[in-house]
Amino acid sequence: MIYALISDIHANLPALEAVLDDVGLRDVGATYHLGDLVGYAPWPDETVALLRQRAISGVAGNYDSTVG
Repeated sequence: MIYALISDIHANLPALEAVLDDVGLRDVGATYHLGDLVGYAPWPDETVALLRQRAISGVAGNYDSTVG
């Protein structure tokens, strides 16, 4: 099985969408997020919603652990 591992999105929704579009073109069995989903860019809610919508599991990074 091929895995897509993504990390350090930092709430950059346009970049995440581009990466997920590319992943969709490949024979990927599962995608996982390896931390730092939020921070820096202005789309934290939309970024979290997209990963939830696509059922992408992951772990919290140092930025994610600061979110209440």
